[in-house]
Amino acid sequence: MSPSARRVLLIALAGLAVRAALAAALPLGVDEAYYVDWARHLRAGYLDHPPAVAWLVAGPLRLLGSHPLAVRLLPLLLQAATTLLAADLARVRGGDRAALAAALLLQAAPVFSLGAMLATPDAPLAFCWVGALWALDRAARRDPRFFLAAGAFLGLAALSKLTAGLLGLAAMAALVATGRGRRLLATPWPWLGGLLALALAAPMLAWNAARGWPSFAFQASHGARGRSFSTARLLVSLAAQAAYVSPFLFLLAGRAAVRRPPDDDPGFLALSLSGIPVVAFFTLAAAFTPGALPHWPAPGWLSALLLLSVGAGSVAGARAFRIAAGTGLAFSLAALAAFALPLPLHPSPRDELAGWAEAARAARAAAGGARLAATHWMALGQLGWYAGAPVAYVGDRPCAASYYEPDPRRSGEPLLVVAVDGLGPARERLEAALGPLEDAGGTEARDGAHLLRRFRFYRTARAGPSR
Repeated sequence: MSPSARRVLLIALAGLAVRAALAAALPLGVDEAYYVDWARHLRAGYLDHPPAVAWLVAGPLRLLGSHPLAVRLLPLLLQAATTLLAADLARVRGGDRAALAAALLLQAAPVFSLGAMLATPDAPLAFCWVGALWALDRAARRDPRFFLAAGAFLGLAALSKLTAGLLGLAAMAALVATGRGRRLLATPWPWLGGLLALALAAPMLAWNAARGWPSFAFQASHGARGRSFSTARLLVSLAAQAAYVSPFLFLLAGRAAVRRPPDDDPGFLALSLSGIPVVAFFTLAAAFTPGALPHWPAPGWLSALLLLSVGAGSVAGARAFRIAAGTGLAFSLAALAAFALPLPLHPSPRDELAGWAEAARAARAAAGGARLAATHWMALGQLGWYAGAPVAYVGDRPCAASYYEPDPRRSGEPLLVVAVDGLGPARERLEAALGPLEDAGGTEARDGAHLLRRFRFYRTARAGPSR
């Protein structure tokens, strides 16, 4: 192993060790707890996302028990593998300094350093995103048989998040737009890679086809439901991206990503087309979509950071890189402190996680043998995590559980419904679906004098109407 490769490996392992310690200490986020419920009901697809995140969580959860580190173990390992792949791709393009820069940038940018602690679909997507670009570069420069690896990564990316479709479009556009790419398209290897990608994604596609394409419809309505442009939403999205990439990295990576790629280089062009164009697509969607999430463009920033690392070998590039990496680490530490430390902030980043454990204990004590039921997907995940068992779902909007568990209203089993103020339907709508409800107490989550969340418990008086 060369000294450069050894340094990259040490960076990846050091980052893994720090994140593992934090992942073991921090409580699960609402999304992560929701995915734990998926992992208890393994399927080939789910309403919100493809199944990879549930598949990653299920094994360690069964082997190691209900602990945050078990939930996050494989995503943590994937981030370390992503770092190694990114560094190898950067080394081919820019030498040893570029490899070191890529490894450090993935530990510095908050969205990839802190975000990698979480069990979300973004962890396998990032690994497969970089892996597909790595394999495509080798297919274009060395051996077209690497298109099989590129297809495998692309198919696994499709099992992670539907955003992978944009990477596939970028790869095909890069091949079509360059002479070398068109010559490669005249060989069987790109097409065999495409067939492999389709075969790997087939379980998710078949699951959707059998149910009317709910995942695709959900994402389309979730990400493109707005009809009017909002400058305020555009600026909020850009500000959020600058924060999670870190401002100086945001500027430098953006500048690096719009540089003209070398002529007749499909690998580099794919890296460029999967960068700022992806960021622009989701940023523009955010300008039209109320409630758009700022992390949607993150895969594009992953490509942009790789492009930045390639230019870190020059003297000017090295100086700017040191500043950018330093500010990125500073932002990561600030974000971690805001979440992990008991700072007197109201509202606080920790508020979303407050009270769920206490509510689950109180609900189990009040249930008297009845099964717990939740009225919102956030409550479904968190109550199920802290109760240690799946919770029934009785909300009025479809969520993943609507597709993998029988409607509890049909079974007539007694339920202790946990309704959270501001999440899910009001009591009147619950009674219209479940029949009369009896008050069974409740509890509150507070931070000193600040009321964070109120939980109300209702017991079903009889079986709900058959549907």
